[in-house]
Amino acid sequence: MISSRVGPPVRGEDFFGRDAFVELVSEKLKGGSVLLAAPRRFGKTSVMYSLIDRPRWNYQIVHADLQHLIEPAELITLLVVQLAKCDDGRLTRIANGLSYFPKKFWSGLTNKLEEIELLRIKIKLREHLRPRWQEAGEELFKRIADSQTTVIFILDELPMMIDRMARSESHREDAKTMLRWMRALRLSPNIENVRFLIAGSIGIGRVLNELGEISAINDFEQLRLEPFSVKMGTELLEQLARSHCLPLSKSSKRKMLDLIGPPIPYFIQIIFSEVAKAYGQDGKPINPKTVERIYREKVLGVDCVTYFDHYYGRLRDYYRPHEEKATKKILRELAMIGHLTRDTCAQLYKREVGDRKNIEEFNRLMTDLENDFYIRFNSDANQFEFACKLLRDWWLRHYGMEADI
Repeated sequence: MISSRVGPPVRGEDFFGRDAFVELVSEKLKGGSVLLAAPRRFGKTSVMYSLIDRPRWNYQIVHADLQHLIEPAELITLLVVQLAKCDDGRLTRIANGLSYFPKKFWSGLTNKLEEIELLRIKIKLREHLRPRWQEAGEELFKRIADSQTTVIFILDELPMMIDRMARSESHREDAKTMLRWMRALRLSPNIENVRFLIAGSIGIGRVLNELGEISAINDFEQLRLEPFSVKMGTELLEQLARSHCLPLSKSSKRKMLDLIGPPIPYFIQIIFSEVAKAYGQDGKPINPKTVERIYREKVLGVDCVTYFDHYYGRLRDYYRPHEEKATKKILRELAMIGHLTRDTCAQLYKREVGDRKNIEEFNRLMTDLENDFYIRFNSDANQFEFACKLLRDWWLRHYGMEADI
């Protein structure tokens, strides 16, 4: 029984259709570190949880969400705390053996005060490690190496942490130092039982190019999380329909997939959820015409705007102002026309950025937009187009009119 889950990551029985990919990630982690590449809401976190919930071989996982961190001392602090919190005794012993680990405070935790005390410990430890974070980190990884336990560090949203640091005048150089230090650590012959799995909802390539540190991840093997096949997307719809007792004809399922374009699980869940709600409210049979109406009125309407609005807002958050302006112009034209040649996109870019007529910057921008799942390059037609029909329809519905930005 698969639940209809639009918001949180899926686990257990709800984890569907990604087993082969998880096996590939697991196998690659035996030999080195992995960069998990996929846009936001593609299921990266669910893949990570699958590695945690069902270990494929003899490894221990330390999962750390880095999106709110902004300095190296916070990273080392979080890794140590996550080690200490692990159920596996081998990892807690590693943390407890560190010279700077706050054993006195840690042993006195109570369930009632745990989160408050944990925050206090993190703050205290971070302040202690700030002037010596590299030394503290080296001690941590040396103890892991001595333990002979294979530890996989899942660093979720590392790109976001690096981006935050790069935008801060006081932490920009720290970001470079941390990236170089981490690379040297991964390549050290003395630390062979440590792996890293990194992922994020923004493209790390753009962030590292901005810092001039793209070589910092050239030892990672990149694995890209792709949309489902049509067959897998249809099977997901069938299982969702059975779980929720929703009668869906073949033509209705086909219509749902035709409307969203590439069968992205998250988008399938959204359109199914809206169809199921409509059926639950009026009990009328679902047919392709009904699906089309629900798609236009609900999925593309204000009811679902929060599911997609980040695609617009993130341009302001993670792209430079002139890139944001040029990107919105290109995407608006793509939404209205359907496809544009590279030369046409370049002309739109130059028109918006004024004197910043750097073709290399334009090429990097288009690559970033591909990595962030806004656009794709159709090599057969030698043209750019929206990566997903649903996103094109949504962009046209909400941002298709010409306007100053």
